[in-house]
Amino acid sequence: MKHPTLALTGIVKRFGDATILDGLQLELPLSGITFIVGQSGSGKSVLCRLAVGLLKPDAGEVRLFGERVDRLPERRLSALRARAPYLVQGPALLDWLSLLDNVALADPPSRRDGRAAQALDGLGLSAFAHRRPPEVGPGIRKRAAIARALVLRPEALLLDEPTTGLDREAAGQVNDALDRVRAQGVAVVLVSHDYPALAQLADRVVEVKAGVIGYLGDARGFSEMMQPGRGRHGREPS
Repeated sequence: MKHPTLALTGIVKRFGDATILDGLQLELPLSGITFIVGQSGSGKSVLCRLAVGLLKPDAGEVRLFGERVDRLPERRLSALRARAPYLVQGPALLDWLSLLDNVALADPPSRRDGRAAQALDGLGLSAFAHRRPPEVGPGIRKRAAIARALVLRPEALLLDEPTTGLDREAAGQVNDALDRVRAQGVAVVLVSHDYPALAQLADRVVEVKAGVIGYLGDARGFSEMMQPGRGRHGREPS
């Protein structure tokens, strides 16, 4: 089966005098779980923001689901972002609302037709539906933010460092939620430094390095490439 794609062609992105992405080329199938990795400041988050039109490239083309993202008006971008919500690092929940009502904010009819409750249940959060964010742990808050995006019935989720700042238990809860999202048939693209989770969850890995793609392949190949004493392609250097 042919999957929809995220395609970036000849992407250049500058901030002032700094060139972050320099002719980047990437065609990414939107299926399973894709980890985007690289050093801090390499352009990982910039890539995700370009994908949904939150940033515009200085040169090149961005296509998501076949749509030319960098040329879409805001009205069309809003519809596209419902198909591929982008979640920032913080869960951005309202403290005075229950988790159920927070999830329903993404699509108010979902509160009436039960979709908000189903989204929470799908991530193992039914027992916490009527609690407010300050009454639950950080892992649960992050999972509730993911459930809120799922109410939109997206084809893909883009996440920026979803486990940053979490302890091991909370990070494990979030990673379990991402595995459940994949099982629901929703593609996941996440920026992450969580290499143990990468080894467990990733269907593919994209490394952004020096403004271009340094690696695109499976997690095993990436792990071999990163072993001490090996070259960029997993072979002993000559």
